[in-house]
Amino acid sequence: MTSPESGDESAAGDWGTVLTELIQLRADRANLTARIRELDDRVEDIAGALDAIEDAAAAPPSTSVPDDDTEPDDTAAASTAAPEPAVEPDAGLDMRELVPWVRDHIAQLLERRLPQNQGALRWCRSWWLHPEAIARFDALRRSWTEAISAGEGNALVTYYDYLDRQLAVLMDEHGPFSACQGGQHGTERFVTKLGQHDPPPEYFFALDDQLDHL
Repeated sequence: MTSPESGDESAAGDWGTVLTELIQLRADRANLTARIRELDDRVEDIAGALDAIEDAAAAPPSTSVPDDDTEPDDTAAASTAAPEPAVEPDAGLDMRELVPWVRDHIAQLLERRLPQNQGALRWCRSWWLHPEAIARFDALRRSWTEAISAGEGNALVTYYDYLDRQLAVLMDEHGPFSACQGGQHGTERFVTKLGQHDPPPEYFFALDDQLDHL
């Protein structure tokens, strides 16, 4: 990974934070993918068991005695065959893939009048220094990929509506790019993480008690 251009000292100062956020985003996405895959496997197993029960209940009782010389049923053989190999889960966030995608599908495609001073509409040509922008653009790339794969007439229209809403947040005067004037990465930070105060353990115990009485 190359370092930011000399002269942009603020960009160099942001690298540690960005790398930490990237590692966390990648780990979170991998964990979520693994949990979704495990849930899908459980749902598929349950659905298969229910189908087998319904088939057994609907089938008429058999009174014929099978012949020992009869060849085994192909259906039964197929049911004991080895399962198909599982599709590999998404590897997660890949900046080498995301950076050119944003360049081609957003930065070099969309046109806006960028204020050079204190205007509300902001953009950062070094968006990869903003963790929130990375997360939102990765979500947009996945949405675009699904729209292209679907091949439906309204799929891309839905994607562009989603794109407009994501850009509105990023480019808002209170958003991640609020300190970036004229497309240049800002030397000040006007934003901060929203933060969260975690509840005490008693909070969860009280919820569990309420659920037990429902």
